[in-house]
Parts: sequence; structure tokens; C-alpha cells
Amino acid sequence: MQYIPLFLYSFRWNIEVSYYEQKSFWSLCRYMVRSRKGIEMLVNLINISYCSMKLLPYLEESFSKYRNVSVQEFRLILSGRIRQQVFYVDLVQNIETHIKSNIIIKALSYLCLKQMG
Repeated sequence: MQYIPLFLYSFRWNIEVSYYEQKSFWSLCRYMVRSRKGIEMLVNLINISYCSMKLLPYLEESFSKYRNVSVQEFRLILSGRIRQQVFYVDLVQNIETHIKSNIIIKALSYLCLKQMG
């Protein structure tokens, strides 16, 4: 009978670890909800994000080398690639509107395609 509180706390511990992971690794520290529907939507968002990070290496061959890394590591790698692509696309768009140099535009377009592949 004296070990029942410890057994029940094991369930609470899993919730605490999940909460810490959401705040730290998924950057949801400013996402605040109060209503039951808001909490359900947050849980659904977290589950969809987690499943996407777990399934993407199996669905997309270019990410297959990340099948055995943690979801947090893969999220950091993927977000870095997204930042690179956004940077290159933004750079090409700004050069197209300001410089109009075909050689630079072609070189940057090639670089963008090489980074994606």
C-alpha cells in the first residue's frame, strides 16, 4: 500500500517529461491555452508534429539517414535546411528585383537547387 503513490507518480513523471520536451525542443513555451478545446488542439498539434518527424525519414529517401536519430535532432536538422532554403530564395528574389544580373541569378538558382538535393 505504501508504494501506490510512487506508482501513480510514474504516470505524472511521463507527463512532466512530455511537457518539458514540448517547451524545450518544440519551442512551444509561449503557446498558452486555457480551454479544453485549446488543450486538445495543442495535444493534436504536438502529436502531428511528432509523427511527421518520425515518419518523414521513411517516406522521403533523402532523409533516410535520419531514421535512427531522435526526433529532436531531426527537427533541428530539418529546421536548419528550411532556414537555408528560405535564405537562398529570399536572396534570389531580392537580387532579381534590384540587380537584374542573369549570371548571378543563375548561379544562385543553381546553388538553391544543389542545397535542396
